[in-house]
Amino acid sequence: MLRTHLKVPRIIWSPVVAVCLIALLPHAVQGQDYQEQGVTTVTPDALDWQPVDGAPDVRMAVLYGNPAEEGHYVVRYATLPSNVGRPHTHGEAELITVHSGTCYLATGDVLTREAANELATGTFVAMPAGTKMRGFTGEDECVVDVQGQGPRTTQYLDE
Repeated sequence: MLRTHLKVPRIIWSPVVAVCLIALLPHAVQGQDYQEQGVTTVTPDALDWQPVDGAPDVRMAVLYGNPAEEGHYVVRYATLPSNVGRPHTHGEAELITVHSGTCYLATGDVLTREAANELATGTFVAMPAGTKMRGFTGEDECVVDVQGQGPRTTQYLDE
């Protein structure tokens, strides 16, 4: 018989188990009826990819909310390999997560590929409103999720 050397008093386990069961009870009673709970679920095969004006190598799918209206939004961008984005700013803060691929992001006054930082898959960036930025991709497609509070505004710096 295998014995462990860790001895945890039963008095600790009882409250822990009770708290876990109480926390899970509402989910067990309500089951999987997400629509009544207001839960939004978007599966990859249900994404409605749309072209992005002025960026032929980029497509976008809205995951949550509407970036053109007030309120929280989440959008997913897919950018083809070897893309060079236009320098721009946004009027609101953005939360960016690299979903797949490797992206490069230059910020500040020098917006060249050489000045860009590599953002590998899983990287998170909190971008303050008004930050000058420019994105690039390498040899692979890059997919990022961007979330923020709408309405979303973009000002291109090369116009």
